[in-house]
Amino acid sequence: MLFEKFKQGLNLGGFLSQYELIADAGSKEALQQHFETFITEDNIKQIASWGFDHVRIPVDGWLFLDKEKKILREKPLEYLDRCIGWCADYGLHAVIDLHNIEGHVYGQMEIPTPLMTEEALRDDFCLFWARMAEHFKGYKGTLLLFELFNEIADSTGYMWNRLYKRAIKEIHKEEPGRWVLAGTNNVNSVGYLDRLDLVEDPYVFYNFHYYEPNAFTHQKAHFSEEFCAYRHTLTYPGDMTDYIAFLKANDKFRKEHPLMSEETNCNDKSLMLSLLSYAKDFMQYSGCELYCGEFGVIDSAPATEAVKWIRDFITICDGLKIGHAMWNYKCLDFELVDINNQIVRPEILDLLKEMNQ
Repeated sequence: MLFEKFKQGLNLGGFLSQYELIADAGSKEALQQHFETFITEDNIKQIASWGFDHVRIPVDGWLFLDKEKKILREKPLEYLDRCIGWCADYGLHAVIDLHNIEGHVYGQMEIPTPLMTEEALRDDFCLFWARMAEHFKGYKGTLLLFELFNEIADSTGYMWNRLYKRAIKEIHKEEPGRWVLAGTNNVNSVGYLDRLDLVEDPYVFYNFHYYEPNAFTHQKAHFSEEFCAYRHTLTYPGDMTDYIAFLKANDKFRKEHPLMSEETNCNDKSLMLSLLSYAKDFMQYSGCELYCGEFGVIDSAPATEAVKWIRDFITICDGLKIGHAMWNYKCLDFELVDINNQIVRPEILDLLKEMNQ
């Protein structure tokens, strides 16, 4: 059911989340210009013409939620509504992904984040989703899926399980039939699927993200201390021995790679199959459907190598009936088109169009 509706998608990162990496967040005029022009009807039309069936729309909680008035702000909702309206016009479904919110600390697994420990912040999280459910109640333009959070980090191991179930109750209080995605702990790691408490609800599905191994998919990333230090070109398939040695010599980076070990020194399809066996087992034994909200390869990787990795990943997911959305359509280092809407990674786009057929 989920796979048939959300099989091949693209992320619209940089639009209503991470916009501060693209526009001048300190200028009201610059931000308004960004929201008005970054994703247009022509962009949605283009994505549909490439054969995709959905988009994933990351949004920031602090952009939308007015905590004092306990409402969603009108202008961001207008941008979101307009984008979803265009999706309906061109036959695309949509995932609304809460990408960030006050109290979350990306990747913090050593100590609990404020979102996990402070009741007021947990209340705001649930309020955001209650108001979203209220706003879209009865919406029939296209199929909407709510993704509760992008990449949660919960060092307690159990607070996220409580919080996500509470948010689902708030959503289904407004609309029992709204489809909802709950993601895994430790930034949506596929290796944490077996730590999710499941709910008996036919409208709840589960999701993970996949960028393994990060040394390949994020190679030479300018935003990463680790990959600014380890500036090697990696191939797919390729030998990871040198990188594993780098991790052993730089223990502060080791915690970021719980699925990597001395046995994972060959980056190939066998490794991908091995790591995605967590997803296969989850589906087999839980009976629940899965979705991968993000995967992709950075633009500093050789295009020929990126194409091979992406082809294998999509082939495996399609075989397992796991829908997915590639990161990212526009900008943010993983893009298909640049800020001027020019195609910048034609090899990857050609592959995606081929696999969308």
